[in-house]
Amino acid sequence: HASELAHHFAQAREVLGTDKLIEYSLMAGQRALASFAYEEALDQFTRVLDAKESDQTDAEAAAALFGLGCAQSALVQIPEALASLTRAFDYYAESDDVAHAVAVASTPLPAYAGRLEGATKLSERALELVPPDTLEEARLLSIQGGILGLQEGDYEGASKAWDSALAIARREKNVALEAQILANAAFVDVYHLRPEEGLERSSSVIELVRHLESSVAAVIAHYSAAFLLWITGETQRIGQHAEAALAVAEKLRDRSLLCRAIWANVFVPYSSGDWDTARTHSDHLQSVIPSDVRGIWARVVLEYEVGDFHQGEVFLERLMDIMRSTPPGPTFEQVVPAFAISIAGRISGVTDRFDIAEEAAAEILSSPFLTPLIEYLANVALALIAVERGDASAARNPYAVLKRLRDRAQSSLISTDRVLGLLAQTMAEPDGAIGHFEEALAFCRKAGARPQLAWTCCDYADVLRERDGEGDWVKATSLLDESLKISRELGMRPLMERVLSKKEMLKA
Repeated sequence: HASELAHHFAQAREVLGTDKLIEYSLMAGQRALASFAYEEALDQFTRVLDAKESDQTDAEAAAALFGLGCAQSALVQIPEALASLTRAFDYYAESDDVAHAVAVASTPLPAYAGRLEGATKLSERALELVPPDTLEEARLLSIQGGILGLQEGDYEGASKAWDSALAIARREKNVALEAQILANAAFVDVYHLRPEEGLERSSSVIELVRHLESSVAAVIAHYSAAFLLWITGETQRIGQHAEAALAVAEKLRDRSLLCRAIWANVFVPYSSGDWDTARTHSDHLQSVIPSDVRGIWARVVLEYEVGDFHQGEVFLERLMDIMRSTPPGPTFEQVVPAFAISIAGRISGVTDRFDIAEEAAAEILSSPFLTPLIEYLANVALALIAVERGDASAARNPYAVLKRLRDRAQSSLISTDRVLGLLAQTMAEPDGAIGHFEEALAFCRKAGARPQLAWTCCDYADVLRERDGEGDWVKATSLLDESLKISRELGMRPLMERVLSKKEMLKA
């Protein structure tokens, strides 16, 4: 309806005049931002910029660009938001309007684990404008810490920025700022697989914001806690954090925060094999941001687990489209499709996309801005590909990386020790594989990760059958019985068929 909108815009301009139209649109845009009506805000600020009919930025255009950047950020239009905010910042910096320049640079961009050079430069330029040891510096240092930790992979540099920011916030007794700094740090702890630090920071934030209404920091803290508990297998504690994150995020109506909160509510049902609940949350997430790879990834794996390969293929193609439309690098948009391809191939035996996943993982791992979470996911993808191909040489490097990371990501997302067991088996090290599978069994039972437990039992039985030592076949039979029982209860048809086939082999 672009032509119709342009016609109405032209009519309004004739009636009101350009100056009044700009004034009213700026006011309407600010009101829309305040009421979380981000699409409306985007339209209003775009109308102002169209009315200016010039690339020359003045105070009105800068205000519109600032508002537009805020709306685009809330709608998870990251490159567009950064471009709008940078243009607004340039005007304010050149006009010596430090307050507005700092406000622009303090606009939070949705989490992005990959490099956005413009965000780094914006943060650095803003810090040059403010007096040292002030609240303004603390706010900017908090944002810079997130940029360093997520986009640069520099945890040490991020920690220094947060320490300086916290010292100022605590000295000034600014509780809201202290909470936001700690929440940003906890979120970066997720990407750096630092559960101890992240859980401690999240707990501090939750206590600090207890009396603050609808705090962004609360959503980030609850989400970070839920994720870190998920990757450490402490699933019993996830629910309270996931529900709390969603309750606050729904009030804030920020799409990025809402998606994080919904994703946190996928953790427990996915880990336990409650496919219907996991599917409901996944669909909800996709209704908020259709291109969010987390919700699509959950549907890929879920549909493959229950044997609906056709539906799984539909969602996998959507992931592939996102991968193709985003630049290569250590981002979720690149690593999640590779991860999903490897798991789908392991379940179905269809390996025609393995070369695509392998190429993406290699590109990701070559980045100097890699974070441990992305490194972990990329290596799991390479590991499952090596296992499915029976390639002992290709198994060695992911084995070394995952063994190094296992204490930080022994997760119910996919049991790290189960993957290590498969890799050891591929490298013809049965005793090492058995040790890993025993660890995986203990972890999955404790975490209530029933789908992973069922797969571990099946994979473990393979190693025992191949080793063929005293008592190995008896234990293998018992493991296959347990795997079959769980897979039947959870409707995991591909695994059921695999187990039944292996039980026949044991009888032969």
